[in-house]
Amino acid sequence: MSAIVFDMMNNAGLIIEGADIGEISTLALISLFTDARADESDTVPDGSTDLRGWPGDSFYSEPWGSKLWLLYREKMTTDLRNKAVKYAEDALAWMLRDNGEGVVAKSVQVTGSIPKFQTLALNVVITKPDDEVISFTVSRRWETQSAV
Repeated sequence: MSAIVFDMMNNAGLIIEGADIGEISTLALISLFTDARADESDTVPDGSTDLRGWPGDSFYSEPWGSKLWLLYREKMTTDLRNKAVKYAEDALAWMLRDNGEGVVAKSVQVTGSIPKFQTLALNVVITKPDDEVISFTVSRRWETQSAV
């Protein structure tokens, strides 16, 4: 199963492959593509002071979302791929913590690749407590928008 999601306002698209878009994969996608608040030490891509973040974070002890948005204007490199994997792992780490009702996942693995020119792919494999494995790949065309 594949899905293409296109955001016309921002001229951006994602291709999601291999996911039965169910509860766990939906939560993972929300975690990956909700903007986490940047730290003061992070470089904001547009040079502004807007650290973004989800307003609902004020109701939770841990922030929601990922910092993938910080990478959107960077040049596609191995280093960028590695940062994206780290940000994705951080965004999905909540699935491994017991909030009093058990964990959502026994394991979460993220690998990254650059399968074709200017495209970043993140492969996510989530193993649920009952050993069911959910995997999907999210691909995004990456274009440096403010290159010098």
